[in-house]
Amino acid sequence: MPCNYEELEVKPLKTAATLCQPEFLHDGRVALEDPATTVMTDLTAVAAVTISPSSSLNEATEKMINMNVKLLFVTDANNRIIGLLTYSDLQGERPIQFQQMNGISRSEILALDIMTGVDQIDALNFSVVKKAKIGDIAMTMKKLHRQHALVVEEHQGTRRVRGLFSTTHISKLLGVQIDTFEVATTFADLGRILGCNQ
Repeated sequence: MPCNYEELEVKPLKTAATLCQPEFLHDGRVALEDPATTVMTDLTAVAAVTISPSSSLNEATEKMINMNVKLLFVTDANNRIIGLLTYSDLQGERPIQFQQMNGISRSEILALDIMTGVDQIDALNFSVVKKAKIGDIAMTMKKLHRQHALVVEEHQGTRRVRGLFSTTHISKLLGVQIDTFEVATTFADLGRILGCNQ
């Protein structure tokens, strides 16, 4: 088989070389007027972290810690999203309530039992997000009182999740100090920086 490849030219790295920096970041911070896509986790660049609906809460917690995420996509055998499971879900009232209602131990609770089902999930369209500013996303999430928002797009005749927004991530990049366990604090802080605390 003939070799159709050729060596590329290489040159010594000069000592004065610098690193490229994302244009939207200024010392790791963003502003409300910056494009919304700068704070979106783009799933074409970062792999989504998924879990089976039959996974235990301990498995879900371990996966979040190992992957350093606070949201898991619950997917079926065909890789279709059937729900979302967040760190707040695992640490909040849902497991306790499910445990009490069903008379079972925490170790018997599955992701399917406490996830937010796909029928309860709202999403933004990527075509709209591309034209939006960070302030628009923050305002939308504050109004919906949601910690996460999915972004969908049409791709080759199917609808797919392109990315997601997190109020915690947005708040940190905006320089707002928040307690990640206090969702209400996040929304109050977002409201304050948006100038719309009604």
